[in-house]
Amino acid sequence: MLAESHPLIRRILRFLMLPYCFLYLIKWEECTKSRFAVICDLFDLFFRHKTFPDHYGPCRLWEIDKRKWPLYYGSSYHPYQRARLRKKVQRYEYQLLFNDKFVCELLCKGLGVNNPQTLCVLEKEGGYRIKIEDCFKKDADEVLIIKPIQGHAGLGIVLAMNSNLGIQIKARSKMIPLAEFILPEDAIVQKIVKQDERIALISKHSINTIRVVTLYTRDEKVLIVSATMRFGVGDAFVDNWSAGGVAAGVDLTTGKLKRFAFDKRGTRYLNHPLSNVRFENFQVPEWEKILYLATLVQKEFSFYRLLGMDIAVNDNSEPILIEVNANPDIIFQEQTSGPLLENPQVLNAFAEYELLVNKHQKKLLGIMG
Repeated sequence: MLAESHPLIRRILRFLMLPYCFLYLIKWEECTKSRFAVICDLFDLFFRHKTFPDHYGPCRLWEIDKRKWPLYYGSSYHPYQRARLRKKVQRYEYQLLFNDKFVCELLCKGLGVNNPQTLCVLEKEGGYRIKIEDCFKKDADEVLIIKPIQGHAGLGIVLAMNSNLGIQIKARSKMIPLAEFILPEDAIVQKIVKQDERIALISKHSINTIRVVTLYTRDEKVLIVSATMRFGVGDAFVDNWSAGGVAAGVDLTTGKLKRFAFDKRGTRYLNHPLSNVRFENFQVPEWEKILYLATLVQKEFSFYRLLGMDIAVNDNSEPILIEVNANPDIIFQEQTSGPLLENPQVLNAFAEYELLVNKHQKKLLGIMG
């Protein structure tokens, strides 16, 4: 498949996608550079920095001093980065263990990790409506969540709701009677996590999670690379950045949110768009427990050395591992938490795995290392 094709093929494809970065990934109403200057910047990033510049808009690089650009690792979808990540820290043959939500859940339960309770597995070939009905017969909850087993970025997630009108499926803002619901792919049915009330004050409709990215280093230690807290917007029941949510970086030392949250296009928010709660200095509940959980999972899955974990905090103040991501979006992390290579520990760990892709990043070793 093209996503794992030869680096030369991927580089040609990415070059052809440069107009997409220019036309759709830049917030032109806020960009202070001319269109010609932006074109020059995109070519500079592609050829001199050897990265696909889809982070230029979300990370607002037009307002960042070019001397600081090497601090951004950039897109993990560019062939140079992808090839090195696959070879060193994200072995492709192991991804099934994390991409299949049911398999990953079983593995995590074997570690004694708290996960959302899965009630059943649905197969699209048939019988799924009866299974959904049985879930409500066995469980008193009025709302359950259905997730594609191979889903990502919050896509395909729906709610099953039981009321006087019978069982209905909520897909975004549309309500579908169970009898008319078509399951597009195999899925799991889970109980909904009741989140910590301190987090619900910011966004009560979605389960808001902390994305923690970890790296298992050469000296067999777990390094916390970055952390970001995600929030749903409006009546969305998922918090994903790709699904219209906003996200704010987390200070790794204090567990407090940074000043701004961002949406996918790079719009900055001081306050949550709906609740108006200010992001800056909001204390993520049970921060030390969250770090302990992320560290435990990464250590046990040391064969796959770069992971992203989505962790919620329930109403008993306990971290719940929602899912493990085999390919955490680095652009998302750098947009919300700042450039990864600004942290000398991350820079050195990436260098040890030979993940640095251009001379500008390698020069940082002499400056910061």
